[in-house]
Amino acid sequence: MNRFFQYIDPTDYEITNEGLMKACTAEVIAEAEDSGDYPMYSAEDILRAANHLYLTILNDVSLLMEAHLNS
Repeated sequence: MNRFFQYIDPTDYEITNEGLMKACTAEVIAEAEDSGDYPMYSAEDILRAANHLYLTILNDVSLLMEAHLNS
């Protein structure tokens, strides 16, 4: 998961869907703050970007599980 999280430690969050979404939101906010773009983000923008990261992670995990089951 380190390839998805460069600004926060995802192990600080619960291993649940809600915990993963919180980690994704924290990552998006931290990245926006680091780049200086945070003031330009609306709450909707943050949520949209966090949801995109969340779905990307779930898709990656799904592909890994599928590959494991097929081997």
